[in-house]
Formats: sequence, C-alpha cells, structure tokens
Amino acid sequence: MSHARFEDWQLLDLAPGAELAEVNRALHFRRSLYQPGALATYNLLDEDERLRMLDRIDEAYRRITGNEPPRSPGPRPVEPVEETGLQGEGEVGSPPDPRTAPGAHLRFQRRARGLSLEQLSAVTKIRTSLISQIEAEEVDQLPAAVFVRGHVLQLARALGLADPNELAARYLAKVRLD
Repeated sequence: MSHARFEDWQLLDLAPGAELAEVNRALHFRRSLYQPGALATYNLLDEDERLRMLDRIDEAYRRITGNEPPRSPGPRPVEPVEETGLQGEGEVGSPPDPRTAPGAHLRFQRRARGLSLEQLSAVTKIRTSLISQIEAEEVDQLPAAVFVRGHVLQLARALGLADPNELAARYLAKVRLD
C-alpha cells in the first residue's frame, strides 16, 4: 500500500490497512453509487459532480494500492461462493431461480456482490429489516403491494440486475400481495 491518506480510506469507507480484496470490493461498491442513474445519487449530483466523485474514488484507490483501478464495462459479475451449509450472512451457495424464488434471488445477488444488509440499505434508503423481510418473502411482515413492488424494483436496480420490472412482477405473484 502506497501513499494513502486517511481521507482515502474514509472515502472508500475502509479501516486503514484493509486487505486488498476489501479495497477492491469497496472500490466497486463506491463506483456503483455514482454510476449514471444510480438510485443513491440520481437527484443529488449533476453530471460534473458525479464524474468528479468517480475520479476522487479512483484516485483514493491509486494512493491506497499504488495501482490503477481496474476498469469494468458494467456491473460487477456475480461470483458464486462455495456452499457452507450455514444460513449466516457470509453464505451464498448456488443461485436460486428468480422465477420461483425472487426473494432468495435478491439475497443471493446481494451476498454475491459482498454487500451487507446495511450497505444495501445505505444505497437504497430501505430499512435493513424490510430488505431482510423481502429477501425471506415474509408475507405477513410486508407492506402493501405497491410499496413492495417499488422496493423490489429499487433493490434490483441497486444490484444491477437485468430486468427489475420482471423480478418485481414475479415477486408480487409469488407472495400474492396484489
């Protein structure tokens, strides 16, 4: 790690001295917040501010690692994690079918991207408890269908999923809220 300043670590929301894998995850996550149309910053920043923030993130990465940030054309690919048999936050397993298990699919996508409930909540402004209930398809705990549809759309977009509208429709059909 090179000429990093404390502000660089703060910008990537990392503790000084974090492992390279953590720095890379933080880079991808922070960049996702400032992509065109990202829900977290859509109405908050103009295009110049958004681009300046991406430059600041890349510069922080350079100072921390001493390397150029990797360039990716789109959302970070999902990397399956070995099944542990545990139901904890770190376990991912094989991907559930979004047509039959849309909540589990959302959970898989979040975990595969290395995001905690808290991180996804910070991006979407949806309570962690509600994200958890949506992922678990806890029908008796969910709000009205119109709100659930909006939340599922927002989660799917924040995760960079291919067809948020289709996932939201399947989710509502599965939990039979509409």
